[in-house]
Amino acid sequence: MCTKAVKEIVPSPDAARLYAPYIGKIIGTISYSCKWNTERMESLLVLIGAEYRVVQKWLLNNPALLELDQEETVKKISYLKYVHVTPDEILEQPHVLFNHLVTLENRTTILRECGLVEGLTLNAIGNYLKLIRKSILLMKRNYLIPKDLNMYEQLKRQFECTVEPKLNWDDRTRLQDMRIAFFNEFLTKRLDFGPPEIEKLWKSYSKIKHKSFGHTQRVIDILQYDYKFSRDKLVANMYLLHADPENLLRFPVEVPTISGMELKEIVTRYPKITMVNHSSVKRVIEILKQLDIPDGEVLKCLAIFTLSPRTIEHRLERLTRVKEFEVLMKHPRVLRLIQYHTKAAIRLEYLQQLKVRCASLDVLSSNSQNFERYVREGCDRTKGKDTAHVLKHIFKERGEAAVQMIKRHPNWFHVPILQMQETVEKLLKKKFTLDDIFNNIHILLYPLHRIEEKLTLLQIADPKLQDELGVELYRANKTQLLALALYLVELDFHFTGDGVWPEQVQQSDASSTINVELPSSLRSEYKFGKKPPTATGTT
Repeated sequence: MCTKAVKEIVPSPDAARLYAPYIGKIIGTISYSCKWNTERMESLLVLIGAEYRVVQKWLLNNPALLELDQEETVKKISYLKYVHVTPDEILEQPHVLFNHLVTLENRTTILRECGLVEGLTLNAIGNYLKLIRKSILLMKRNYLIPKDLNMYEQLKRQFECTVEPKLNWDDRTRLQDMRIAFFNEFLTKRLDFGPPEIEKLWKSYSKIKHKSFGHTQRVIDILQYDYKFSRDKLVANMYLLHADPENLLRFPVEVPTISGMELKEIVTRYPKITMVNHSSVKRVIEILKQLDIPDGEVLKCLAIFTLSPRTIEHRLERLTRVKEFEVLMKHPRVLRLIQYHTKAAIRLEYLQQLKVRCASLDVLSSNSQNFERYVREGCDRTKGKDTAHVLKHIFKERGEAAVQMIKRHPNWFHVPILQMQETVEKLLKKKFTLDDIFNNIHILLYPLHRIEEKLTLLQIADPKLQDELGVELYRANKTQLLALALYLVELDFHFTGDGVWPEQVQQSDASSTINVELPSSLRSEYKFGKKPPTATGTT
């Protein structure tokens, strides 16, 4: 928590020497940890209008300020100076800078709408939540608003249309109660809100009371006239009333299209994107381009734009650390894995505890009902789409042919795609080519340790084995060696196809189930991303 900056005291030489290491440390933090370089410090000096050493001391006394985004902090200081906040006020009340810029704008505008002019100080802005709950009389007694101010007429003047709510009021009425009455009347007139809509608004979106009348009117105007939103669409998406009007205006200019589709059409499909800052959306678009995700897949997962660029980059980094996720990094629908990463990671760990090997991307990122059904059905099998994607990624133009060939095996859908990927990588390291692997595509379905075991036997070229196989092993090429290894693996299982199972027991498709009871925590807390507790045995 920030402490108030003390009044400047000229330090003695001894004191200066004492504080020098700390000042050096803070400058180092500014320059390296938080990237507040000298140029930024100078711009901060110009904005605040204070001496270098005063700002330096201010940051030293309030180190939490260093954690704030530097560009946003500069914007906040610029705005506060624009509304005539003095440098001394900023230095004395740094905690105000921890509010979002839009919050500062709304609070300032609301206080102005309520008649605060001379009383509009940084202290008033910082204590907005307390002031707005006070009575009109108390505001007058503290000289925040003129004593002869008629608050009803003052609020009435803030609207472009006639807004005259019927309410009994006097100077003992709380300011917030009056504003809510005006909000209700305005929305009733402008958007034809009835009692159900009013009830929904204050039940689900009550923070609208901290939105200025001016901003709310601008948001509705922009959505209706620029974005062509109907009244019904606005009512169905009331959260849009919280949007930032400046962001709405800048959005089509800064982000005219997303994946080839015009922004306004995107907004019609997914209105929530308007609640995201346009600069964040631009950065996310750049990240997605680096991943080479098809435009069609991006348009199917527009919710990805509600995540911050930093969050997406962090999740991508975490995906590469988990082998089961890394193999899906080139999957067209990897966006779902990024969007639901936390849920997917918990589900993967849970399924691994149940010895489930073939959880697909769909299962890991699906809704709770589908996941519960998958666990209850207990069938440990992969999705054909995931297998097809991996094979097409490995064999390129021959990928479809590889898919059709591998489907001839009776148990192909019980093999994890990670196992296939690892087998290919291992065989390539052993100097086998993709042609060798393609010509023996079913080798990818078998556990790697069995393949290596048979390859070792073949490389030894045991005379007895040669007699049994009826071939001269030293003459066999790489493709033939893989074919022989595949033959030997299946020979151990009487060519039933059961050699794909890691355990050396025969399992049929009918018996390949996990048959577990779904924990009760999976039906409630787990839906919201909380990991189910590990079952403990009773003594």
